[in-house]
Amino acid sequence: MTASAPLLAVDGGVWGYRTAAGAVTPAAPVSFHVAEREIVLLSGDNGSGKTTILRGLLGLVERFGGVVNWSIDRQDIGYVPQESVIDRSVPATALDVVRSGAPGNWRRGRNAAMAALDQVGLADRPDVLFGSLSGGQRQRVLVARALLGRPRMLVLDEPTVNVDAETAARIGQLLDSLRAQGPGMVITSHVRDWITATREVPVRLAAREEHHV
Repeated sequence: MTASAPLLAVDGGVWGYRTAAGAVTPAAPVSFHVAEREIVLLSGDNGSGKTTILRGLLGLVERFGGVVNWSIDRQDIGYVPQESVIDRSVPATALDVVRSGAPGNWRRGRNAAMAALDQVGLADRPDVLFGSLSGGQRQRVLVARALLGRPRMLVLDEPTVNVDAETAARIGQLLDSLRAQGPGMVITSHVRDWITATREVPVRLAAREEHHV
């Protein structure tokens, strides 16, 4: 594969959920591609279906239309969910959360997890409880967890939700520095100015008649 070949190519992708009334597809079809060292921003209002698309790319929800081609294996994809999906009441440290992302092995070495925390600027916080960290720090811990598998693609769902503009800018700088190391990225966000994307893909709600297929 050449350096410019896409890691992921989507042509008219449509994802959604089955209900008693039929299949619900929140977002209109989308088309995009992403190669190494590229950032694709899926932008749109809250509730426009961005997360459904992201989950669809990972095979977590059903695809109802379009063509999706991955040129990499599933283990080469690092997923960064919204930090709110992690139960902050669980007494897990930052290091515990990072190590939970070890591919197939919870007991992956401390050194690898510490190196991932160092990449995101949290090498001094391994033993701090995840729930005690700030929102931006929790998000960086989840990025470190995804980096543990040395992914060729990072898929991030609203990484700046519930953080202030200054923290969002720092997260953008972090992701830009990681991009320079090689991985491509697909990021959802309803805010655009915190990161410089290679290309932006607007995500819009499907028309009423497209909700049932």
